[in-house]
Amino acid sequence: MKRKNYLKRVKVLMTAGIVVLALSITVSANAQEKVVLEYWHGWTGAWTPVIADICDMFGKIYPDIKIKSVVVPYGEKETKFLASVAAGDPPDVLFTDPNVIPFAQMGAIIAVDTLMSKEEMDKFKEYVWPLDWQGNVYKDHIWSFYGFVDVMALYYNKGIFREVGLDPNKPPLDIKTLDQYAEKLTTYDARGNIDRAGFIPSDLWQWGNAFGGDFQDPDDPNIITVNNPKVVKALEWIASYSEKYDVKRITAFNASLAEERAMALDPLISERFAMQLMGQWKVIDIDKYAKEDFDYGVVSLPYPPGGRKSAHMQNSSGYGLIPKGTPHPEEALKFLLYWNGYPPTPEIIRDRAKIMVAGGWMPLAETVWQHPIVADYLAKFPAFKVFADILRAETTKILTTPAQTYFIDRLVVAEDKARLLQVTAKQALDTCTAEVQKELDRILRK
Repeated sequence: MKRKNYLKRVKVLMTAGIVVLALSITVSANAQEKVVLEYWHGWTGAWTPVIADICDMFGKIYPDIKIKSVVVPYGEKETKFLASVAAGDPPDVLFTDPNVIPFAQMGAIIAVDTLMSKEEMDKFKEYVWPLDWQGNVYKDHIWSFYGFVDVMALYYNKGIFREVGLDPNKPPLDIKTLDQYAEKLTTYDARGNIDRAGFIPSDLWQWGNAFGGDFQDPDDPNIITVNNPKVVKALEWIASYSEKYDVKRITAFNASLAEERAMALDPLISERFAMQLMGQWKVIDIDKYAKEDFDYGVVSLPYPPGGRKSAHMQNSSGYGLIPKGTPHPEEALKFLLYWNGYPPTPEIIRDRAKIMVAGGWMPLAETVWQHPIVADYLAKFPAFKVFADILRAETTKILTTPAQTYFIDRLVVAEDKARLLQVTAKQALDTCTAEVQKELDRILRK
C-alpha cells in the first residue's frame, strides 16, 4: 500500500515536472520570438531618457519588438556605422544626418520602398506631406523618411524692439528692413566693441535659398550651381556685415558668446542677440531657460526682391535609415514609420503627437498636427505655428546628392572665407562649385 502511494506521488511529481518544463519551454520560445532592434542615435544628456521613453512607447504598440537604444556621438557615427556594415554586424536602425544619400551610393543601406508594396507606399504618400520622402529619392528608390525636420526662422526680441522704439508687432519681412533693424538694435560698450548684436547673418544654405538661389541645377541635380548669381548675392550680403560692423569686432563678439543651447547663457536667451536665425527647438529652450518676461516673436526668413517667401532649405537627407545586413528590416521599417505617425491608428497618431511635445520634433503629417495633444501644445507655444506654416507652404528646397557631406563641408569653408573677408563671395563660391563638382563626378564614375 505504501509502495502504491509512493508510486502515485512519483507520478504526480513527474506530471508536474513535465508541465513546468512545458511552461518553461513556452516562455523561452516567447522570449525568443521578441525581436530586439539595436538603434543608434546621437542624442546625449537630457535627451537620452526622452528617446528611451519613445522607445518604450513603441514597445507598447509593438510588444513583439524591443528597442535597444545606443548613443553614438555624432562625430563618431559615420565611421562606426560603415565599419559595422563592413563587418556584417550593423545596427538595425540608424538615425543620422546628413549621410543617407551618400550611404545609398555606397550600398550601405536598404531602400525603404523595397520593404513596402506599391499600394502600401501610395497610401503612405497620401498620408504625409511630400517633403517626408522627396528628399530621399535616389536612383529611383526611396532610402529613408523624414520622421521629423528642423526648420529655420527669424527670432526677434520684442522687449528690445520696444526699448529702441520699434514696433514689436512689425518684424522685418524683407532684407532691407532687416538691415535697418539690425543697425538700430546693435549696441556697443565704452570701447566700441559690440555688446549686443542686432543681427549677424550666417548659414548660407538658408539665406542663399531665401535670395532665390539654387545649389543644384533644377533639371539635373548632378550639376552643381552654388556659384549662381543669387547665391553669390546672398554671400555678398553676409560679408557686408563684416565690412559694416568690422570683421574683427564681429569675431571678438562671437568669441565672447556662450554656445547655442547653453541654457540661460544661450546668446538669444541672454539677449546678446536681438534677432537670430534659429530652429524650432529654440521655442523649447526659451520656455525652459529664459526669464519670465522674455517676449519674442518668430517670422519666416526675410527675403529680397526676387527671393523666396517662406523659404526653407533642407540640406540633409532623411534621419532614419535601415542598414544593409540587418536581420530585421521589416521590424526596423515599423520603427521608422512609427516616427512618422504611421500607420495612422489612433494610438500611433497619439504617440507621434507625444513625440512632438517631448522634443519639438515636428511631424510631416497634417493628421498629427490636428491631434488634441498638439493643438494644446500650439496654444501654449504659438511660435510653432510659424514653422508648421513654412512646411505647409511646400516651398522647401532639398539638397539630394551622394556628395552631400562633402558639399556641406565645402560650403561652410566658402562662407567662412567670404565672411572673414579673405576672398570675395564670387571667388569663394567658384572654388566651392569646382571642388564639389569634381568630387561628385568622381563618386558617379564608381
